[in-house]
Amino acid sequence: MSQEPNTSQPIITDIKRIAVCGGSLGRERRSYVRGQVVDVGITDLMKADGLWDLMTGLFKGDETKITPFLDFSLAPVRKPVLKLEVSDNSGKLIYTSGKIKADEDGFFSCEIRDKLPVGFHDFQVILEGLDSFRQYSKDLAHLNATEDSILGKTTIVGKGKLRILPEEYQGIVVTSDIDQTYLATDIHSGKGKFSALFETPNQKQALPGMPELYRELRIATNNSPLAFISASPHFFRRTMLATIAKDNIQIESLHLKYLEGTIKGVFDKVIDTIFNPIEFLQNGFKPAWSRTKKFLGASYQSLFDQMSYKLSILLYDRIYLPTQTKEILLGDNTESDYMIFTLYQLICMGKISGDELEEYLYKLNFLGRDAITRDAAKKIRLYAEEIQRIHGPKNPVALTIINRTSHGPSESDMIQKVKEALPEGMYEAEFGKKQAFYGTEGAMGMALLLESFGFLDTNQILSVIAGMIGKVWEGKLVDETFLLGKIDELTLPKEVETTRQKIKESLSSAFTS
Repeated sequence: MSQEPNTSQPIITDIKRIAVCGGSLGRERRSYVRGQVVDVGITDLMKADGLWDLMTGLFKGDETKITPFLDFSLAPVRKPVLKLEVSDNSGKLIYTSGKIKADEDGFFSCEIRDKLPVGFHDFQVILEGLDSFRQYSKDLAHLNATEDSILGKTTIVGKGKLRILPEEYQGIVVTSDIDQTYLATDIHSGKGKFSALFETPNQKQALPGMPELYRELRIATNNSPLAFISASPHFFRRTMLATIAKDNIQIESLHLKYLEGTIKGVFDKVIDTIFNPIEFLQNGFKPAWSRTKKFLGASYQSLFDQMSYKLSILLYDRIYLPTQTKEILLGDNTESDYMIFTLYQLICMGKISGDELEEYLYKLNFLGRDAITRDAAKKIRLYAEEIQRIHGPKNPVALTIINRTSHGPSESDMIQKVKEALPEGMYEAEFGKKQAFYGTEGAMGMALLLESFGFLDTNQILSVIAGMIGKVWEGKLVDETFLLGKIDELTLPKEVETTRQKIKESLSSAFTS
């Protein structure tokens, strides 16, 4: 008699407390570590500490099963009290923080002002207690109801990598978007966005050649750091870390968007208005109502848009980079990366600052969206002022490349949109001789541009193209015929034409031999 398959789900019997971090990058005299402490439901088997990877926050084997949807239900730990320890690659302790108090959602940040040695270091997050009676009561109830619980028995809740660059560093730092730059995520339909919640790392597919491009770029630029920035919600973190590891891409940091912060901001604004009506109406009802509509509209848009979030992260990270760092920025044309990267350069150059910057950002409407609230504009202004104080007026960006997908504008249209959004004449005045960004198609176009700027060589271009073969690019199989046709269609500046023809000849020769 045949037995029916066992389709029962594993039974959650306990809770494990972890800190999900994802690495960080800084300079000798200033660096930081960020993360979130959450509770994960576990089975009896998952109580084995030795089978947990605290770098990713995943149990052994889960790196192929994890999805953002599974992490959506992770329970934030309310106001944990933490300590950070940093060790060099020999295991020697080189830094210990004071008490770090995380917020109500378990998010924490530790700025390190001590001078740290240059190199690759490991850090660990140690749980020292709780600063919340509500969380303490919740833990106590769980311990009373769960026999032999591991909750509270583990003090090291998270680990990560911290890379420290020398203050005199003059090399490259690469910052890349994820969706439609690295990953072939369908972000153009509700179905695609919904499906992304349920995709495992193995189901998330890189755009053809992009993993190879990141690897070749690191090799060619003497192990230059790579940071990913995405407007995906923070509960994508463990899935993204596993996806990046699957594609054999080494990164220094991963930034994801904290959606609950926006939602909480709206809630707090409404509550403040209800309980402080006099302050709300002090300048009259019409201005108050106008401000409220602007805030709610921008807050709603910021749930989906990237402008405020990505610009803030770029500026914040710039504070922690050496002054002479040269940056390569990679994005795509499906949202507003090209505008964000242009604004970033102008702000670093000091071309728009102070009250002018704050008002400009607050009134900015790009692609029909008001995506920057007054509070966000103030924060960006503060970052800009800190950058000027530390680094002075300087454009750190050596090259910006925008992946031209079929879902967004051409390079010329992108430039026109940026010109119209900036103060009149600013783009022409600052980028008349050197473009703020270049639009091209996929890893092949990016590799050709990187070679023309001296960051890759022709053999590395061919390695990137080789990695594309057999993959699917916008619904088409990448084979010899596709590549030979596509290389002629790439959007590239005139100075890249010689390299384009050289690579085409190499491909033709290789395919016919």
